[in-house]
Amino acid sequence: MKRLLLILILTFSFQTLAKADDIREFEIEGMSIGDSLLDYFSEEEINNFVLERFPKDDFVVVSVESEKFENYDAMQFDIIPNDNKYILYGVVGIIGYEKDIKSCYQKMGEIVDNLSSVLKNFHKVDHGRLKNPVGADPYGGTYDLVTFDKNKSGKSERVQVSCNDWSEKSGIIDSVKIEILSTELAYFIDYIAYE
Repeated sequence: MKRLLLILILTFSFQTLAKADDIREFEIEGMSIGDSLLDYFSEEEINNFVLERFPKDDFVVVSVESEKFENYDAMQFDIIPNDNKYILYGVVGIIGYEKDIKSCYQKMGEIVDNLSSVLKNFHKVDHGRLKNPVGADPYGGTYDLVTFDKNKSGKSERVQVSCNDWSEKSGIIDSVKIEILSTELAYFIDYIAYE
């Protein structure tokens, strides 16, 4: 099935997304769930990416800033440790808003409004403002989160959008994140990663 391009930042052309039946049809910067990161970066490049770990080690996150990205300042990819194929279970696009949290919230609102109009078969939940986990930001900070879940065989695949308002002491730039999560990754995050 032809993949559908998910461009959430520069243009909001979502009409074709209404036909999406599978999370693998969505792309961020041309990358989708089930792809190999090796299709976009060399193994040497991947080994130089920043590696982050969940409290449980079923998945790891690799983060990268690259000139290859047209719409995002950085991206993150969720993969299984020691998978020499580097299969993507999560794809995240990030746009930074240094000292401009108002624009961050505004962009998040635009993205959520557009997704709400096209993801008719997904269950939307606005989680509101949440506190950052101490491990992520020991000085506080908050994030607003909206999720779009589609149940498949008792598990959900997910598209989610957040605006991350990090504490000043953390040194992390505020950002909007657009995330595509496979059923396996969404289940891991919801029920295993932080137990």
